[in-house]
Amino acid sequence: MSSTPSIPLVCAPIGLQNRREANGTMPWFVQAAKYPPREGNCVTPLVNGQRAFAAVEAAIRAARHSVDIISWGFDPSMRFVPPNGIRIGQLLRDKAKAGVKVRVLVWKDVLAGFKENTLPGDGLGGSGGGSAGIGSGVGSTAPGNAPGKAGPFNDYGSRPSGRGSAGVVWDDPEAKEFTRKWFKDAPSGLSFRTRNYGRMERIELEWKFIQRNGWTSKTAQRLAFTEAASHHQKMVLVDYEMPEHAVGFVMGHNMHRNYWDTDAHEYYSEDRLYFQPWQDLSSRVRGPVLYDLNDNFSVAWTKAQPLFGSDQPIPASRASLKPEAFAPKAVQQETPTMAQITRTQPLDGDLSINASYHLALASTRRYAYFENQYFRHREIALKLRETNRKLKAAGCKQDIHVFVVTNVPDGAGRMNTYDMLQALGKSSSLPKVQKDQADEDKERPVHASELAGLKVVVCSLVSSGVEVTEPVAYDTGRTDDMGFPIFTMTEPTSRNVFAPIYVHSKLLLVDDVFFTLGSANINERSLFNDTELNIACPSPQLTKGWREHLWRIHTGRVPGEDMKVEFEFWDRTSKSNRADVAGGERPANKLLEFFDDGNPSMRLD
Repeated sequence: MSSTPSIPLVCAPIGLQNRREANGTMPWFVQAAKYPPREGNCVTPLVNGQRAFAAVEAAIRAARHSVDIISWGFDPSMRFVPPNGIRIGQLLRDKAKAGVKVRVLVWKDVLAGFKENTLPGDGLGGSGGGSAGIGSGVGSTAPGNAPGKAGPFNDYGSRPSGRGSAGVVWDDPEAKEFTRKWFKDAPSGLSFRTRNYGRMERIELEWKFIQRNGWTSKTAQRLAFTEAASHHQKMVLVDYEMPEHAVGFVMGHNMHRNYWDTDAHEYYSEDRLYFQPWQDLSSRVRGPVLYDLNDNFSVAWTKAQPLFGSDQPIPASRASLKPEAFAPKAVQQETPTMAQITRTQPLDGDLSINASYHLALASTRRYAYFENQYFRHREIALKLRETNRKLKAAGCKQDIHVFVVTNVPDGAGRMNTYDMLQALGKSSSLPKVQKDQADEDKERPVHASELAGLKVVVCSLVSSGVEVTEPVAYDTGRTDDMGFPIFTMTEPTSRNVFAPIYVHSKLLLVDDVFFTLGSANINERSLFNDTELNIACPSPQLTKGWREHLWRIHTGRVPGEDMKVEFEFWDRTSKSNRADVAGGERPANKLLEFFDDGNPSMRLD
C-alpha cells in the first residue's frame, strides 16, 4: 500500500514576528511538491457553471496577448453564456484573428471516445467529424459515463447514426456543422493539440499501480487504469506575458454544455438546454501561482507538439518572468492569501494532491466538508479515523463533524464507495453490498471506539419539479341525438418528479480555515494515476465563504457556526427528504440521505 504523510498532533511550524511573538500554524502545504506555496495570491470561488463560464468568457474577451487552455473535454459549439451568447469556438477564432495567441490542449483517446466523447465533432486527426464514425459524436458525455441514456433529459450525441454529432440530440443542427468546420479550418494564431499516453508510459503507470496494490490484487482495475488513463486537468491562463493583466482559472468544469447550471438546479431548465441538473465548482486566480500554472501548461503543450513542425511553441520570453512579477496586481485586486498549486502527475513523481488531502485531514479539529463526484478512497477515511483517535487520546472532547455530498454510484464504483463508507461506520447506506461483504467485513471490523467523536453524514443532492398532464379529448363511443360522436375531456393531472443533481465538484473544506479545489476526485485514479490539477489555500475568509454559499444552496438556509447544530440539521433533514421523495412528496431542500440498495429501478435517474 502507498505511504501517506505522518503529521504530529501538535503543530510545529513557527512564524517569528518583529516582536517576541510566535504563531503556531497548521502544516497545510505539501513539501514534496513541484510547486511551492506562494504569497500574494487572490482566489475567487466560482460556484456552478453560470458564474464559472461567464468569468472565463470575460477573461478571454479581455485577452490582449495569449489564451492557454487545458481541458479533459472541449466542445467549441458550447455557449458559455446561454442561450444566445457567442460559441466559445467562435470567440477563440475571433481573438486569434485579432492577434491573440490561442492554444487549446485536450486529452483524446480513440477507444475511450466510444464510451464518453471528450471532443465531439473533431474527427480522425482533427479533420472534422462526418455523419458517423470516430470523433463524430459517437459516445456520450452523459453524467456518470452513462452510454447515451439520460432519462428525460437532453444528452450529447450518442447514437450509432451519429445524428447527435458535435451537438445536442435535441434541435441544434447548426452546432454540428459549426464544430466540424472549427476543427478543419483554424485561423493563424489558433493552435489545437491533443495528448494521450504512449505505450511505455502506460507500462510505467501499470508498474506504479502494482507497487501500490500488489501483483495479484485488482487486476481489472489495474488494466483499466493502464489502458484508460486520462489527462484530467482543467485550467485556463490568459495574458501570462502581461503580469498586470494576467489571470488564471483552476477548474472542475469541463468545456461541455452539460456542465452549465445555476445555483437553483431547476428540474427542467431551458437555459440549461434541458440537461440534467449539475453541481460543479471552479476558481479564478491572480498572483504568483500563475507562474506555476504557466509551467504546468508549457510542459504539457511542448510534450504534445506535433511530430512534424510546430504550431505556436511557448515563447522563450516567458522564462524571464518571475513569480513575484504577478503579486502587485493581485494585491490590488482583493485580499491576498498564500496558495499552492498541487498536482497528480505520476510519471513525474508528483502526488501532491493526495499529500495535501492527508495534511489537511490530519489538521482537522472541527469539521471536514467533502463535495466530490466520487467518495471512493478508503485511505482518506482511515486518515480521518486516525486524526480522531489521536485527538481523543490527547484528551480532546470536541467531536469532528464530517459532511459529505457525493453521488449514488453506478455499478462500477459501488464497491469502492462501500469500502470508503464502511470504514466510516456507514456500511448500512449500501445494504445489498453490506450483505455480500459480510465475511470480508469480519476481517476489517470497525469498532465503535474508533468512531467515537467522529460524526459522519453522507448525502446526495436532488432536484424536484412538477409534471403536468394537459387535458385530452377522447371519444366516449356514444352519440348524441343527431348521431354525432360524444367527446369528453380528461382531467388535468400533476405529479411531483425528481432527478439527482449530478455532483461533479472536487472540493475539501476544513475548519473554516483551509480548502483545496480543482480537477481531482476522491478515488485512486485521481490521486495516483491520471493527471490532475488543484489549488490549496489556507484562507479563513475564502473557506468560510465556500461553506456558507454551498450550504445555502443545498439546505435553503443560512448556515451557522455551531457544527453540532449543523450536523444534526443535515442528518435530520436528509433522512426526512428521503422519506418524502420515496412517498412522492417534494423535499424541504436539496439534501438527500445517501442510500443505494443496488436496485437500478429504485434510482432517481
